[in-house]
Amino acid sequence: MQLTQCQTRLYGFLFKRLADREQASEVLQETNLVLCRKAADFRSGTNFFAWAVTVARYQCMSYRTTQARNRLVFTDQVGLLIDQEEEEASPIITQSLVHLRHCMQALSSDNRELLENRYDAGWSIEQISTKLDRSVGSIKVKLHRLRRSLMDCIQGRLKEEGT
Repeated sequence: MQLTQCQTRLYGFLFKRLADREQASEVLQETNLVLCRKAADFRSGTNFFAWAVTVARYQCMSYRTTQARNRLVFTDQVGLLIDQEEEEASPIITQSLVHLRHCMQALSSDNRELLENRYDAGWSIEQISTKLDRSVGSIKVKLHRLRRSLMDCIQGRLKEEGT
């Protein structure tokens, strides 16, 4: 369950380092295989995503080693610079996620359900419009307004904190 929940974030982590969708997908599949093989090594109660990222980082380095002849492959130094940038941005991202959860709770249950169907369940706009018996255009506008509202809420809370 945790593995499926972190697939998008792992893909983003790998894509940022490889800058190629196919390569990121390939390394993600290899990472998933390693995670499944080493599932017994994971200590329950610890941060699964942190463990998965560590495995992905090693899989990425291994992939780059095998692809060393390709001029478009990032070096390990570039990977370290990206990691450093992520570590510096991490507290702001963490705070933003906390604020996002708070802002989501302030939405009506219908609006929360709309966002959850679109982004958590991955429904297409067409599927949502069919379910709600509304036009595709009205769903697009509603989602745009909700995203804008959430962004304003998060930014307001960050400003209150002085971040």
